[in-house]
Amino acid sequence: MKYSSILLLSIAITFIALSCVKDSRADSPTSSIPLRTNSARNSHPVSVVEADIYVNRAQTTMRLKCFAEDLELLQGVEALEDGFYDSDELLDATQDHAEYLAERITIRDANGNLFTPKITEIIDIEIPEEGIKAGMLMNYPMGFEIEFKYDEPPEFITVQQNMVAEGALLPSELKILLKQAGSDTPYMHMMKPGAPETFRFDWDKPILSTDASEKEWEVWFEEQREKNLGITSYSSVYSFIYITAHEVRHEVLIPLATLATLMEIDRRDESFLDVDEQAAAAKKIEAFFSIGNPVLIDSVEVQPVFDRVDFYGLDLRDFAVQAEKRKISMANGRVGVIMSYSTKGAPTEVEVTWDKFNNAIKSVDTVVFAYDKIEKTQFSMFLENNTFQWIAPERKPLPAIVDVSSTVDLESLKPSVIQLPAVTTICIALALLCLIVSYIFKLNLRNASIAGALLVIIGLALFRYVPMEFPNPLAEKPKFELSNEDATQVFAQLHKNMFRAFDYQDESDVYDALSKSVDGELLRQLYLDINQSLKVKEQGGAIARVNEVNLLEGQKSSSSINPDDELPEFDYACKWNLIGTIEHWGHIHERENKYDANFKIQLKDDAWKITEMQVNNEEQGVVKTSLRKF
Repeated sequence: MKYSSILLLSIAITFIALSCVKDSRADSPTSSIPLRTNSARNSHPVSVVEADIYVNRAQTTMRLKCFAEDLELLQGVEALEDGFYDSDELLDATQDHAEYLAERITIRDANGNLFTPKITEIIDIEIPEEGIKAGMLMNYPMGFEIEFKYDEPPEFITVQQNMVAEGALLPSELKILLKQAGSDTPYMHMMKPGAPETFRFDWDKPILSTDASEKEWEVWFEEQREKNLGITSYSSVYSFIYITAHEVRHEVLIPLATLATLMEIDRRDESFLDVDEQAAAAKKIEAFFSIGNPVLIDSVEVQPVFDRVDFYGLDLRDFAVQAEKRKISMANGRVGVIMSYSTKGAPTEVEVTWDKFNNAIKSVDTVVFAYDKIEKTQFSMFLENNTFQWIAPERKPLPAIVDVSSTVDLESLKPSVIQLPAVTTICIALALLCLIVSYIFKLNLRNASIAGALLVIIGLALFRYVPMEFPNPLAEKPKFELSNEDATQVFAQLHKNMFRAFDYQDESDVYDALSKSVDGELLRQLYLDINQSLKVKEQGGAIARVNEVNLLEGQKSSSSINPDDELPEFDYACKWNLIGTIEHWGHIHERENKYDANFKIQLKDDAWKITEMQVNNEEQGVVKTSLRKF
């Protein structure tokens, strides 16, 4: 099924911010951009200028059509006492108006720098011999052609108009129809003063022609959406709400020009926000968003913590990566604000309200990511209720992490001993002591012998009571042996539990779960290290989600009995990878890290525990970015 012309135009209007066309036919404007005329129009106190903008690889040509009434509104031309306009004054004003339009209708590059305009043609008013009567200028069209040249094919151009008539009841309007060389699919937009509009051109993957099929359009739109990570409009406000077991996060991406309509942004140059001015601007932005847009978590209003306030140019597509500091254009720069709201445990109810509306922000489309569920909502100044409410569905609790128990027969690992009753041993020892003392000090040996004999007799009589153990010096020392297969099974479960512990939300629960697999000083250190490593600072301090932990290879290196507590232990060397994700602005960032480490596993209270870890190597993989489907 083919799109109708109206449907194609509608789609183009919605998505042309992505539009890109490869010029396969010509690099210069032709008569295909006509100067349209109307026989008449109704008089009103507002200037309306129509602009046909044609973009090719070497230059942009803008053909403007307006009516002579603009000379009265914007150039101050007035009728004479006889009720007619002075023809020479009209012609001179037309020349002035050409320069006025070249100054007030601007085109900027991706960095916000102005392209230099050149007036190449002026189509004067056709003044009849009798002249033009007062009040009739709206019936006389005039036209202008302005060129903007550049050295390289632009990926972005930003159009802005600032035609402001002093004392006008309504703002001047610029109605643009933009085409790219090689494409017959236009973009149309009505521009008000001070409201820039940015267009993107992908010269390698052009926008489709009007006769493309529905399937071709679907594929093209999806490719462009993936390429730009879902940020397809450069004048829209984007809002993303994340609800997890650890936090509620609201991320707002707003054009700098739009933000300037909500608050004062101090700067030396009206067109740019310099690096040294951005810190002060960020503080004002934080103060602005700290008031209003309330967030309630379990019926308690929570104040935001600002993880980031970053300034972006047009060339940055991945807003999850902090941009390098540089001068930002007020016309096409954007601001990314990440606000996090702390939770005491997993939230059960969340309410987010948007109340920051004005003529530049009439509605805000929002995507909500609540755990693994995605839904869309819209805040609008035309709605009575602009509160999004989320209620947690019933969830099964996380399965408990249990000790990795041991099947080792500890009795078989005890050293061989000689058993003697305690009383008998003491009596014999005392008898020997009597004989030794008598001999040394030359006491009555007969009496000492009698006393010793009595002690021996008493000891033998009590032979069965209170045995005492002595190491058998003649017996072999016991050995602990564990197969590599059994060692791998024990270690794999401990290693898995070590990372599963961080699925819990409460810090005490995390620590308790981790203690099921780790013991000693390593427990405290590992808790701090892993907890910190899951927080990716360059991505706004959000919590990374561990998706997979895979043992790549492992080998038991030794097994023995610990001489301190005479309990079994073994050493294990292994390599593993950890695949984790973090998400901002609907972008999923996945990284695979690889590790090589040696571990010591000891038996503690009938359960195996990791007590030592020595990381030999850590290899951070490349971050892969993908787009959520919403």
